[in-house]
Amino acid sequence: MKTDRRTCVVTGGAGFIGSHLVDALLARGDNVVAVDNLSTGHADNLEQAQANSRFRFVNLDVSQRSLMAPLIANCDELYHLASYVGVKLAAQTSSQTILNNLRSIDTILDLVTHYKPRFLLTSTSEIYGKALDVYDAGPDGLSEHADRVYGSTEVHRWSYAGIKSVEEFLTLAKHHEEGLHTVIVRLFNVIGPRQVGRHGPVVPRFIEQALSGEPISIYGDGSQRRCFTFVDDAIQTIVSLMRRDDTAGEIFNVGGTDPISISELAELIVKETGGDSSVEYIPYETAYGTHFEDVHLRIPNTRKLDEWMGKSFETDIADAIRKTIAAHPRVGNLSK
Repeated sequence: MKTDRRTCVVTGGAGFIGSHLVDALLARGDNVVAVDNLSTGHADNLEQAQANSRFRFVNLDVSQRSLMAPLIANCDELYHLASYVGVKLAAQTSSQTILNNLRSIDTILDLVTHYKPRFLLTSTSEIYGKALDVYDAGPDGLSEHADRVYGSTEVHRWSYAGIKSVEEFLTLAKHHEEGLHTVIVRLFNVIGPRQVGRHGPVVPRFIEQALSGEPISIYGDGSQRRCFTFVDDAIQTIVSLMRRDDTAGEIFNVGGTDPISISELAELIVKETGGDSSVEYIPYETAYGTHFEDVHLRIPNTRKLDEWMGKSFETDIADAIRKTIAAHPRVGNLSK
């Protein structure tokens, strides 16, 4: 009997987004190998997957070519999510962190060139830097071909944007030089169950503080505006783009387009948790040190995605927050 079952490798598979991708691929009937060195990922995120006979977890640094080679040699699709994430980690980045990311993409693309699976790179909204703060282009300014604006190399935050830019350049070069089927997705603030806030993501940090009855800590004045994307919507889009034949060599913004200020976000989370946490404003210098720069506005232009996919994958921010809160371990324990 003919089957459309595919063998998929997910690097960073024990991470927040990676583990949801693993679950989604298994639900589609695929064989899935999750690769993660657990430096920021968590084995607990794969608890559901571990019960599936079509799943395999490999504790491995993806820069180790000889160990990655047999995994990629036998896969149809490679989803590359392995990377350090979060503004806090970016602000504290080291030379070793930068080199590890560059070694990883070099290894991965070398193996993809040799074995020819389809390849999807998850990139980031950080690619655009502070473009909307610098020039008045409106939401249309952050289209996939828009100019990018970064700050000084003395500001550690921009190292992450620089690394992801190099990853995109290399991926596109391999597509043009070798004819590889590559897809790049730029994710905008994905949120949902399993995300943790210790490395900077604002939503899980606010939820944890609200559920604990602690003050909500806002860095800066809270006027920064962001768009958020529910993880299920992001995963559905990622897989759909990977499996289309006409997406090779393309870049897509994947994100919600309804901005909310960080202060409004804090109010929404306090409301949805039913708590009464106050809000405290913390200077950037206290949270990140002196070499830090924030972005005031970032809204994706998703016209290309809407045209290619024929529909918009956007969950309302309030609904996304409710689903994330409902899945929080503290809430689950209280309901038992």
